[in-house]
Amino acid sequence: MKEKHKGRAEETIHKLLAELLVRRVKDPRVANVSITYVNLSKDYSVAKIRYNIVGGSDDLDAVSRGLESCKGFLRSQIRRNIRMRIIPELVFEYDSSLDRAMAIEDLIHKIQDERQEREGGQNDE
Repeated sequence: MKEKHKGRAEETIHKLLAELLVRRVKDPRVANVSITYVNLSKDYSVAKIRYNIVGGSDDLDAVSRGLESCKGFLRSQIRRNIRMRIIPELVFEYDSSLDRAMAIEDLIHKIQDERQEREGGQNDE
């Protein structure tokens, strides 16, 4: 039962933060941030929030500073919109898994292109 409740709380926080970043946070440094994952600690005191940057990670330091600056506002909105006994401290972590996936996809496309070039060159002979 506790895991089910924790999962619902994580999902609710995820949706709320994603909506707030799009609609309410005016800081241009976080305009392209996408929340990928929220993980609450067992006692709900800490929420680790994984994020990625839509369109690539051009200036990760600026985005990180932007998230740190709006952390208090986001936490107050959690307090206001979600009934929780403990309002978690927000810890933002960059999620590089999407970057790795894109790099792997690029490598696969390069291999396929090279294979097609070799096969095309063999057919010409």
